[in-house]
Amino acid sequence: MVDYLEGTTGRRGARPGAPAAPGAAEARFAVLRRRHAVYGTVLVALFLGWYAAFLLMSVFARDLMAVRVAGAVNVGLLLGIGQFASTFLLAWWFVRCAERRLDPVADELRLRADAPRLRAGEVGGR
Repeated sequence: MVDYLEGTTGRRGARPGAPAAPGAAEARFAVLRRRHAVYGTVLVALFLGWYAAFLLMSVFARDLMAVRVAGAVNVGLLLGIGQFASTFLLAWWFVRCAERRLDPVADELRLRADAPRLRAGEVGGR
């Protein structure tokens, strides 16, 4: 990860043309890490909370889980299928939030890291 930011922070043999504010990249990287941690923690907590509630209801609310909704379909089956649906919903929500709140900061950091090489005329990937 240090190599990724090298040249944007003024440390470790910074290349000519590095930004004047040495702490700017670290501050934006800290923002990116914090946002990623918050989103990840919230999503994991939501998923585990919902899963724990499902398990606890399976053990302690058997009568509720056995209530028939239609034919052989009961509340327990619907909540079990809901686990899959909620997993996809949470993944979709994370992608949506990442596109709006994480990707712009990551793109900015990537451009800052690549700027010295682009100015020097280097072409290609990392």
